[in-house]
Amino acid sequence: MDIILEYWDREDYSTNSVIKKTETISGSKIDIFKKFDAKNNSLRYCNGSYYKFQDKEIEKEYNIWYKSLDKQTKFNMYYGGGIVD
Repeated sequence: MDIILEYWDREDYSTNSVIKKTETISGSKIDIFKKFDAKNNSLRYCNGSYYKFQDKEIEKEYNIWYKSLDKQTKFNMYYGGGIVD
């Protein structure tokens, strides 16, 4: 399965985010969801930068999948096995 992601960013703090590029990621739905989550987590300190699914139905499926995860799994995905004080 191939899914197109949109990368959104803004020029400066006085502008809204706009699409800067698109990219295709491949794999099973779960693999794609994990890759998408990792890409967005890598931008968590970049204000205005984020990825979105181009397909709204896939976005809905991702949201359902993410909400179904237990807290420990979400924690591990967010911190990537790092040590948290």
